[in-house]
Amino acid sequence: MIPEVSAWEKEENRWKTTKTYKIDFEKNRIQGKTDGKDAVAQAVYKILNTARYEFEIYNWNYGCEVNSLFGKNSKEAEVLAEKYIEEALMADKRIKGIRDFSAKADRNVLSVYFVAESTEGDIKIESEVKI
Repeated sequence: MIPEVSAWEKEENRWKTTKTYKIDFEKNRIQGKTDGKDAVAQAVYKILNTARYEFEIYNWNYGCEVNSLFGKNSKEAEVLAEKYIEEALMADKRIKGIRDFSAKADRNVLSVYFVAESTEGDIKIESEVKI
């Protein structure tokens, strides 16, 4: 669910977004609407958990290629993870960049930690990828 962009606000120099559906990931259901920093955090979660190029409903700029890390050695996965994640998130105009990225491989799981810098504020992200 990508929020609809309603207008470019010249005086604030940022995109103005409308509300989007709030997803309760624990209960697997839609629960109201959200906007602002919460909507961006939800978008980051969805982007990171959607395999790029695999679903026709999304254009090729949506999603992340971290699933291609499966089978890579841990050092290679740690290096490529940052590239894939940054590339995926930068497709969303609300994301300005990522910082403080770290990745640690343990057996077949790669844990990543970073801060996504967005137009709505910084969002701390912790995620795991099977490798």
